[in-house]
Amino acid sequence: MILYRLVKFYIKTGLFLFYKKISIIGEENIPKKGPILFVANHQNAMMDPLVVATSTNTVMYFLARASAFKNKVAAKLLSAINAIAIYRVRDGVNSKALNESVFGHCTSLLSNGKSILIFPEGSHNIVRKVRPLRAGFTRIAFDYLAKNEGEDLIIIPIGLNYNNTINYAKSLHIIYGKPISAAKYFDKNNRNKSTGDLIKVVHKKLSELTVYIDDSENYDSIISSLAEDDFLTPIKTNNSIKNLNTNISKFKEPKSKNIFYFLMMFNSFFPFLIWKWLHPKVQALEFISTAKFSLGITAFPIFYILQSFVVSHFFGSFYAFLYLIISFLLVFISTKTR
Repeated sequence: MILYRLVKFYIKTGLFLFYKKISIIGEENIPKKGPILFVANHQNAMMDPLVVATSTNTVMYFLARASAFKNKVAAKLLSAINAIAIYRVRDGVNSKALNESVFGHCTSLLSNGKSILIFPEGSHNIVRKVRPLRAGFTRIAFDYLAKNEGEDLIIIPIGLNYNNTINYAKSLHIIYGKPISAAKYFDKNNRNKSTGDLIKVVHKKLSELTVYIDDSENYDSIISSLAEDDFLTPIKTNNSIKNLNTNISKFKEPKSKNIFYFLMMFNSFFPFLIWKWLHPKVQALEFISTAKFSLGITAFPIFYILQSFVVSHFFGSFYAFLYLIISFLLVFISTKTR
């Protein structure tokens, strides 16, 4: 638990320096005690579980694709923040057999009052809509209810709203929706109907908590008509799209990089060289933000610390400490003034 809190604090600090603003809305909807199943839309790869896990004091476990655990260092870090490997057919394994133990583990966690975060779309995609939901989260909810007769399981839908899922120093609104009673939809004699009913209501709630563009024919034109900040206000923006409201904010060109960004970039030339080498290797758009953030919480602080030792060698410890403080301050100002 101590390691979890240390890693959580470090990641939360990194997110504070990576995003211009993170707003948390509806946190009062989260029950103070008892098991909770959190369900969220999934646009931004590993950034999604990280921003949710650090946005509340609730200790939660989350399901992540098993392929992310292949690297030993990544596996240790993921385990430290309570990630649970979930297997897919595309991973080249007998996913059904392996996931039986995963579902059993989830039931056990919930039965012991723990909370779980799951992304029921089953995969990430940068598209601005909630895609069809997989039945895995209903299996977890109903297995828990079957094992704990007379109990209820609260499901909290979460809308993750990035005004830009790729670029650094952007804003994010995390919206916690009203609690959903899983027991209300559970009929132990008709699991198929229960599954369909719960999927339907959760999909509806998630679609209300994030910008939902379900018009494939006009998707690109609708996207281009929206300003970045329109993606932070899903209720207002969804109503505008539904009513074809001409008052939707027109797209605005992003502001040019300010002097603090260039100073920060000059002071961080080696990490930026790493990113220049790494960027072409990141093929999926959904992983760009994750790659940037991972580099930001590893290469940047390591480089600043090494530079501080150099400064200390030539000018003394006072100036080394001053340099270190200024380096992180430049990152902070660059992020918050973009």
